[in-house]
Amino acid sequence: MRTINEAETKEEKMKKSFIGLLVFGIIGLWGAGPSYATSTSVDALIDKLVEKGILTEKEADSLELEIAGDEKMMREEGFQQGLPEWVKNAKLKGDFRTRYQYERKETDADARTRGRIRYRLGLETKVNDQINVGLGIASGADDPRSTNQTFTDTFERPDVRMDLAYAEYKPLESVKLNLIGGIFPRSGYLWAPTDLLWDGDINPQGGALHWEQALNGQWTPYLNTGVWMIDEISSTSNDKVDPFLYYTQGGVKFKQGDLSANVAGIYYGFNGLKGSCPDWSAVSNTGITAGGGACSGALRYDYDSGGVSAELALATPFDMDFIPEVGVFGDYIANIDGDEIDDSTGWSMGARFGDKKVAGPGQWQFKYIFANLGKDAFVDFTPDSDRYGGRTDVRSHEGILEYGLNKNVTLALDYYQSKRIKATENPEQIIQADVNMKF
Repeated sequence: MRTINEAETKEEKMKKSFIGLLVFGIIGLWGAGPSYATSTSVDALIDKLVEKGILTEKEADSLELEIAGDEKMMREEGFQQGLPEWVKNAKLKGDFRTRYQYERKETDADARTRGRIRYRLGLETKVNDQINVGLGIASGADDPRSTNQTFTDTFERPDVRMDLAYAEYKPLESVKLNLIGGIFPRSGYLWAPTDLLWDGDINPQGGALHWEQALNGQWTPYLNTGVWMIDEISSTSNDKVDPFLYYTQGGVKFKQGDLSANVAGIYYGFNGLKGSCPDWSAVSNTGITAGGGACSGALRYDYDSGGVSAELALATPFDMDFIPEVGVFGDYIANIDGDEIDDSTGWSMGARFGDKKVAGPGQWQFKYIFANLGKDAFVDFTPDSDRYGGRTDVRSHEGILEYGLNKNVTLALDYYQSKRIKATENPEQIIQADVNMKF
């Protein structure tokens, strides 16, 4: 025999089920209409049920919360179903940086101080399972080595420029093989542990390939190769060739326990560069007399070159938990265009301590880099623009300290002390204080 409480419990369950079906039926019928109208009608119905004594106030409050959650889920699912596939597959990311910068050369009468910002926004979406398309915009002018915008010109509205526009093809699932074309990020298609030769803001224009294959869990050989356009100067009225760069980099990564390493060799071949006058030259290669977007003169060499890059890292060295990782790294480059070239080599070496990447609160990293780049070791329109204006014939010390203030928010202090090697030394100091935010 059932007790009175059991009967009441069953009755309450039936009542709730009936009311739920009634209310959700109304939502389903009116779901195509405005959500505000649907919510108002449901609230009125529940109020009427309370008034008739069918529901208690507590039951009504509980039911309203449940309905609100389900209605939100229905709206979101309906919204998602109405979106094109490329929108649903899109990934949006970006970063914003504020900077205070101090700089002074020994011969300057006064130091220069600047407030600057950088803003970058990128979108990547899937065309299909093998092809991604990406687009990026950034602050700054047309200098390929800077996306900084200086506070100047009486609140003038600065420009936003095309920063990235590419298609990436990944034809195989079993092997990591990526092909890319357009204006694209360099880092995935040419590895360099320092900015001796490549400023971090440079995005190549052309095409590239990256291949790698893990072997036995420890060794991963890889290959990077590509053709990057430098300029378009040919016409029917002359016999000049459009300058371009082709390169091949082969390397191997190693990982065992706390130890990791990466070693690679590279060949750069420049075509049509000798005798040309590249835009954005830093006016330090032999033959160039003016640059900065309005070049004059002609390069004496073609800058074909070979180099080596290496990095070795160890996690928690000597069981020191307060230092998550230490690493040493470096680059070497030699101009092999001819035996008569003076100052044809360059090299950099550095060390880092702390977290491998600073992305969260309390994480930190300190990095030091020494760089020595001969006058004609490499072209002068690609090295780090903060190292004596991106010139060659430069010797430099750099120290960088990063600290995580919050998730995706970091404070960075960067110090450069640089001077010329063969030209008049005229030492330069730069101090940069940044707050970086990524999203």
